[in-house]
Amino acid sequence: MQLTKSTIRCIALLGIALVVLIPQRASSQFSDSTIKEINNRLLELHRCREKQSLYVKLRHSDSITIHNQDEAIHELIIANNIEKVAKEKYQILSAFSSVMLLLALIL
Repeated sequence: MQLTKSTIRCIALLGIALVVLIPQRASSQFSDSTIKEINNRLLELHRCREKQSLYVKLRHSDSITIHNQDEAIHELIIANNIEKVAKEKYQILSAFSSVMLLLALIL
């Protein structure tokens, strides 16, 4: 029973859709200028979508570039910190050796 009702509803909707969607043979629904305007807008839409896809590719490329630059900056910061620690150790060692040299000269 349920299947029969849904089948009848489906057939009725298909019939209505066919009646509405079948083009009329005698005259067109749209004038030539309207069709040209629709075509122009479709062409513009197509161009805009091409530009949008290019922008998406550029965004992806920029994102990768920014990520790589961020990694390089992070590595440089780490290297700089290592150099600072090494410099501090060298200064301490240099001061210690200067004190030892001075003590050796005094004694």
